[in-house]
Amino acid sequence: MFVSETLKICQQFTGKVELRKVRLNRGGYTDDGIYFGIGEPLYFAQDEEGYWSDYFRATCREEAIDILRDTFPIAKIRK
Repeated sequence: MFVSETLKICQQFTGKVELRKVRLNRGGYTDDGIYFGIGEPLYFAQDEEGYWSDYFRATCREEAIDILRDTFPIAKIRK
């Protein structure tokens, strides 16, 4: 699937997207041992079907929601 096709599907997605903040230790690792480094808060988002998931950084939860809205403009974001 091409990026443009994926973006179109995401923009038409009307389901739920779960958003959660990921806890990092002082070394920049998650509880699962995945390294992300130190920086802005890390967030994880996943659609309710489990087809799409992503980690990304945002300064606050409101910015994280705005970032998700760029990809999923009509989805319900579970906060």
